[in-house]
Amino acid sequence: MAKSKTGLYIGIVAVVVVIAVVAGVVIANNNKGGDNSNGGDNGTSQTSGLTAADLAKIDEEIKYGEFDEMQTLSKAIQNGEMVGKVVKIDGLVSRPGTIYSIVQENESGSQKIGTKFVIEDVSEETYPKDGTRVVITGKVVEETPLVYVIKTIPGMIEEK
Repeated sequence: MAKSKTGLYIGIVAVVVVIAVVAGVVIANNNKGGDNSNGGDNGTSQTSGLTAADLAKIDEEIKYGEFDEMQTLSKAIQNGEMVGKVVKIDGLVSRPGTIYSIVQENESGSQKIGTKFVIEDVSEETYPKDGTRVVITGKVVEETPLVYVIKTIPGMIEEK
């Protein structure tokens, strides 16, 4: 009987160790901080700690009316090629539902292209209104697996 109790104790200890290791990995991955953390709510309920200094060096700038350039940038963002890059875009706010995007229109206004943006630590009421022309400076982050957005902070959106 002593051997079976010892075996049982060793089995219990092994299970506890495995649970502790798995819990440690989960906790470590969830507490990375950085730009990939997101609690939902348009990405506004949990912050990545962005500051104006983080957004000072612009990697890509799109001026108002640069439809083709915006199309190229949006494709690169959605393909995950721009993660960590700071972008500055002069465009229109589009809100077809609960998602806010910064968009450009082609010359005739028949086509639009854009990318989702989120503002850290603000309620939905403080977002610019649909159709407003703004300049947004933000960092491209992975909001959820394979979903990339421009994340910005209050003060880095200028209404035109």
